[in-house]
Parts: sequence; structure tokens; C-alpha cells
Amino acid sequence: MAFEQDQLVEEIALSMFRVQKRIISGMSLTKELGLTFPQFSLLTMISKRPGARVVQLAERMDVKSSAVTVMLDRMEAIGLVAREPDEHDRRAVVVNITTKGEQVLREGREQLQTTLSEQLAILKPEELELFASCYRMLERQER
Repeated sequence: MAFEQDQLVEEIALSMFRVQKRIISGMSLTKELGLTFPQFSLLTMISKRPGARVVQLAERMDVKSSAVTVMLDRMEAIGLVAREPDEHDRRAVVVNITTKGEQVLREGREQLQTTLSEQLAILKPEELELFASCYRMLERQER
């Protein structure tokens, strides 16, 4: 029984990796701007949390602040985000999305929606609901 479960877990892991890779490669955003999927995710986060500190973004992404800083360097260089000193703490920096960043985010979301819709089109409505329900349960699970 445990062996079968281990095999199933391995199969799920490989399938999730393959599907994620296919979805990400379907987004031309990475080709056009050289924007990675983690950078796209970070841009999404910044748009939802204007004025967030680097440390807050890092915690949300479950990475080190230095990793976020490296991503922000690239994103700032191509004009997607702007960093400014925090008014309340001179040692800290806050991050905001730029107009260009908002445009790129809109395009990326459209591409992601299209790509996901294409991938999920094989599922029947009840399968899609079950799939979404399973993902919500996994997302809510504590680390």
C-alpha cells in the first residue's frame, strides 16, 4: 500500500512539473521581455500590495530577501517597478509597479488565462471543479 502511494505521489509530482513547464512555455512574455515566471509572480504581488517592503515580498514568496532583490534589479532595469525609500523607516525600501509594469501584467494575465484555458479544456465541468477544489485544499495546507 505504501509503495503504491509513493508511486502515485511521484507520478503527481512529475505531472505537475510537466504541466507547469508547458503553461510557462506557452507564455510569450518570458520570450519577449526575458521575464521569468517568478518575476511575473512577483510583479503580480507588487500590483496587489503597492508600497510593500522587500522583506514582505520575500516572505510571501517564501524566498530570501536577496533573491527578491536580484529579481527587482532586473525588473527595475526594464522599467516594470520602481523602488523608493520607506517614509517610515529610512533603512527600508518599498516597491511599486510602474505603468509599463501594469501593461506587462495585463498582457501576461491574458496569456496565462489563454494558456490555462487551453490546458484545462480537456476536463469536464465536474472534473474542473474537483481539480480546483483539490488545489484550494493544497494551497490552504500549512507548510
